[in-house]
Amino acid sequence: MTIEGAPSLPPASTTIVYADQKSGGPRVFGALAMLFGGMGVIGSLLEIGRAGDTIDLFSADETSYSFWFYVDPILGIASAALFAYAGFLLWNYKKKGVWMGLGAVGINTVNGVLGSIIIGMITEEVGEEAGLDGFGALITSGGLFLTAIGAVCCGLIVLLPLFMNGNDLDDE
Repeated sequence: MTIEGAPSLPPASTTIVYADQKSGGPRVFGALAMLFGGMGVIGSLLEIGRAGDTIDLFSADETSYSFWFYVDPILGIASAALFAYAGFLLWNYKKKGVWMGLGAVGINTVNGVLGSIIIGMITEEVGEEAGLDGFGALITSGGLFLTAIGAVCCGLIVLLPLFMNGNDLDDE
């Protein structure tokens, strides 16, 4: 196969500009972060409304840890709202969205660690009355293990837009 013809160049006054199109990855991650952040805020608001029922379930009114059932959803709202804001920043190709997302994961991790320890202490107190010695330690260690796995996985997912499309994100 041969190609015939004379090569042609554009006129000297013509400027050719090649525009790099930004990847759609940050927009996808941003949309998902806004969706999950919004669902997290709604879920935490519902959890505040159910805090009294949860206290009755754990018989926590007899312990000094019943405050946790109100603090936990407040930390959840803060984490989810920050995550939604991080998604908004990613949607607009801002690198700051990745760092805000890591901050949200950090708040959620602190919440998980404190929650595991406090729920373990409540379970230990209630378990002593029911003859379940050591059950609180099992609850605490299981919660800490799951919190650690969640923090690592969520942290890596939040970092994906930076790893995949770091050049597309603006430093502003």
